[in-house]
Amino acid sequence: MIDMIDTWLLASACLALLTLGALFRVVRTKSRNDRFLAALVAVTVGSAAGLALSISQGTLFILDITIVLALLCFTALVAAARYTGGDVS
Repeated sequence: MIDMIDTWLLASACLALLTLGALFRVVRTKSRNDRFLAALVAVTVGSAAGLALSISQGTLFILDITIVLALLCFTALVAAARYTGGDVS
């Protein structure tokens, strides 16, 4: 009998691949604004991947780590935007 594919695990893997694509965009682009936007997309999609993985595995530990990392990354991005002269008001 064929086992069913875990939908949440597949969604997590797809979102992780999208996160890698966004991180590739952070490295390859030359514009500072494009880098900030790609980093925000990477953090957002990575957080969604962590959420899907947490649901797939049935544990809240992964979700806790995802929330903490997302908050740290967003705080660091806001601080970097402010430091480089961006208007964050």
